[in-house]
Amino acid sequence: MEKFTKISLLIDIYGNLLKGRRKEVLNLYYNEDYSLSEIAEIFNITKQGVRDFLLKGEKELLDYEDCLEILSGKFDQDNMLSKIIESNDINYIKLNLQKLIYFQKE
Repeated sequence: MEKFTKISLLIDIYGNLLKGRRKEVLNLYYNEDYSLSEIAEIFNITKQGVRDFLLKGEKELLDYEDCLEILSGKFDQDNMLSKIIESNDINYIKLNLQKLIYFQKE
């Protein structure tokens, strides 16, 4: 998955856990398509300051995902559902639906 898309999804999932302006800066950059210069002007900081907010915020989001695996779990569930939809084997379907119900990975 492209980094830009992944960070945007992680903001949606974990954004409220970010401290200070990190969520705002990340949201403006990744979701609202603001440039570093535009964000710097809004917060009256340097472009390097914006870059620091982005790097620390990205790291924090990735750390949350490494621990909690909400995004990767969602993709695992989507993958399992796709396989279930394509299957004609009733036993396979039952087994994988049970895994989904109990949040088990394949």
